[in-house]
Amino acid sequence: MSIPHFIYFDLGRVILDFNYHLAYHQLADVAGLSSKRVQEILETDRLQVRYEEGILTSHEFHELFCQQCGSRPDYALFLQAGSSIFRPNVLILPVITQLAAANYPLGILSNTCEAHWEYCTGQYGILRTAFDIHVLSYRVKSMKPNEKIYAAATDVAGCSVANIFFVDDLAENVEGARRFGMDAVQYTSVPQLVNELKSRGVRFNY
Repeated sequence: MSIPHFIYFDLGRVILDFNYHLAYHQLADVAGLSSKRVQEILETDRLQVRYEEGILTSHEFHELFCQQCGSRPDYALFLQAGSSIFRPNVLILPVITQLAAANYPLGILSNTCEAHWEYCTGQYGILRTAFDIHVLSYRVKSMKPNEKIYAAATDVAGCSVANIFFVDDLAENVEGARRFGMDAVQYTSVPQLVNELKSRGVRFNY
C-alpha cells in the first residue's frame, strides 16, 4: 500500500452521526402528519433518494412532498425540520484536525442533499476549514456506489485513483470505491481508522 496523496471522508456516520427517525418526527410536526406517514411519503417513488441524486431541487422536493401530504408546511421550516438531525462524531474530529495540520489534502465524498449539506456546513465549521474538496451526490448527480461519483472524486483530487484513500461506513460504498481503484476501508472506530492510515505511512500527530 502506497502513502495516500489524497484522503476522502464520508460525511454521515463517519464525520457526523444522524438520525432519520428524528427527521420523520420533526417533519411530522411541521406538516401535521404522523411520522409514519412522513416516512411513507419520503420513500414513495424514491422521493428522498431523488433529492440526494440531484434529480430534484430543494423547491421541487418540497413541492412534491406537499402534494403527497395534502398540506403546505413553510418551506424554510420544512428544510430545517428535515436537516437538524446531525451531531458531530467528536472522537474523529481530532483526527481530521491533525491530518489537516499535517497538510494532507482532505475531501468529503458523500451521498447527501442540498438542505442537509447547507445545514451541516452552517453548523460545523470543520467541514469548511479542513476540507478543500466536497464531492456530493446531489451536485454530481450520482450516488455511491455508482462509479460516476468515484470518477468525479478522482477528477478533482489531482492524483491517480490508486493514491486516493477513502473511508466510508457502508461496505457497499467501500467495495464500489475499491472496484474503481481507490484504496478504501470501512469505518468502524477511530482507533481502527488511525491504524489504517498509519499502516499506509500517513504521519500525523495523533
